[in-house]
Amino acid sequence: MKNKLQCCTYSFIIGFGVLAFSINKTDAKPIIESKPAQIIAADPSFVNLVGEHPQLQLISQDNIWTEGPQAMPDGGVIWSDIKGNKVLHWDEEKGEQVLLKPSQHQNGHALGKDGQLVAASHGKRAIERQSSDGSWHVLVDLYNEQKLNSPNDIIVDKSGDIWFTDPNFGIIQPAEGYGGNSVQGGNHVYRYSPTTNKIFRLDTSLVKAPNGLAFSPDEKKLYITDTDLAYSMIDPALTGVHTNHQIDVYDVNSDKTLTNGRILTKVDPGIPDGIKVDEKGNIWSSSKTGLQIFNAEGKLLGKVIFPQTVSNMSFGINPKTQKPVLFITSHHNVYRMDVGVRGAVMPQ
Repeated sequence: MKNKLQCCTYSFIIGFGVLAFSINKTDAKPIIESKPAQIIAADPSFVNLVGEHPQLQLISQDNIWTEGPQAMPDGGVIWSDIKGNKVLHWDEEKGEQVLLKPSQHQNGHALGKDGQLVAASHGKRAIERQSSDGSWHVLVDLYNEQKLNSPNDIIVDKSGDIWFTDPNFGIIQPAEGYGGNSVQGGNHVYRYSPTTNKIFRLDTSLVKAPNGLAFSPDEKKLYITDTDLAYSMIDPALTGVHTNHQIDVYDVNSDKTLTNGRILTKVDPGIPDGIKVDEKGNIWSSSKTGLQIFNAEGKLLGKVIFPQTVSNMSFGINPKTQKPVLFITSHHNVYRMDVGVRGAVMPQ
C-alpha cells in the first residue's frame, strides 16, 4: 500500500535565492535503504577512495531517467529527471522534494561563482541561471546567431566562466526535449563568459559526441566524454557507424583555448556519460554497470557495481559527519555513498 500524500509548501534556499514550491510529502524515510556495493579493485589505492565495504544509500526511486546531480552546500543534492521533465531536491531532514516542474528538460547543473545554480536546458536549448527570486533566466542560447543544439553537461571554472557540451541528444529524443532541427553543423563544446556575455566554440575535433566534462584540480586539463556510441544505442541501424565510448583530455592554455587532444581511456561496457575529478586528480566515470575510477594517466583503479546504468555523479559533504560523499544518478534511482576523498570542486 502506498503512503498517503500531504501537499505542503516550503521555501528552499539555493545559493542566494529563495524559492517557494509545492511538494508531495510522504512519511517515507529520507534514506530508503542501504545495501553493500560490489567493488572490483584493480589497484591497491582504490580502497582508499571508496572504502573496503561501500554502502549504496538509496535516496530516490521511481524517476524515469536521472541526470545532472549537483551537491548543495546544505548537504543535500538536486538532480534532473529529464524524461519526467522535473528537477528534484533531497536532504536528510525533508527527504525528496519536487523543486521545478516543468523543468524544460534541464540536464546538467553546476554552482556559479556567485553560488547560484546554472543549468543546461534541453527544452530551451540554452544555458540558464536561477535568479535570487528563484526564477530562471537564459544566459546564452545562440552561437553565431543560431540556436544551440541541446546543452547537456556544464561546469564552472574558478573565474566564473561556464563550459558546456552541446550534443543533439535532446533534439533527436522526443522524451528529452521539444524536438527541432540542429543548425550548428555538429556537436560542440563551448565556453561562455557571464562577465563579457561572449560565447566561444572550442576546438574539440577529436570528440564526436561531447557529453560529460570536468577539469583537473589545477584546471590545466579538461576531460570530455565522447558518447558517440549512444547513437547506435538509440538507433540500432547505426551500429558500426558511431563507435566512440571514451574519455578524451585536452590541455587548457592560459587564454582558455584547448590543444593537444588525446584519448585518455576507453570505458566499457556502455559509454562514459557524466564524469567528475577528485582532489587527487582521479577521474570518476559513469558506465553501464556502475562507477569506474581512473588515475590521471588513464589507468583503471577499480569499479563500483550498481544495479542499473550510472549516468552522472557529484561530490558533496555529509553535514552530520563532515565527511565526503558521492551522489550518483542511476537510471530510475539516486544514491549517496560515503567516499574517502573530496572532489576537486566542492559545493560552497
